[in-house]
Amino acid sequence: MKKDIHPQIYTDVLVTCACGNKFTTLSTLKEIRVDLCSACHPFYTGKQRFVDTEGRIEKFEKKRKLAQANVGTTKKVAKGTKTSDKSKSLSLKEMLASTKTPEK
Repeated sequence: MKKDIHPQIYTDVLVTCACGNKFTTLSTLKEIRVDLCSACHPFYTGKQRFVDTEGRIEKFEKKRKLAQANVGTTKKVAKGTKTSDKSKSLSLKEMLASTKTPEK
């Protein structure tokens, strides 16, 4: 076995949960912070709890309300219809030709 390739093992690592529960374990990290543990996880407790650390629920609700407000305001384009020439991008040759002025 190769020497000095294995990480440092800490035997008394304190794990702290967001609910306030603390316990010790064995790990390669000195300290661990978690959002859910067995004391507050819905699977073990039977109680529903939303963990929203980054405002994800509010973001989703905002997008959902905006989508409901915009229902019916968008135009549907039938398949096979061509877009107008204004929205068509020009090639480099066409752009240069449109910028050239007639020489005298």
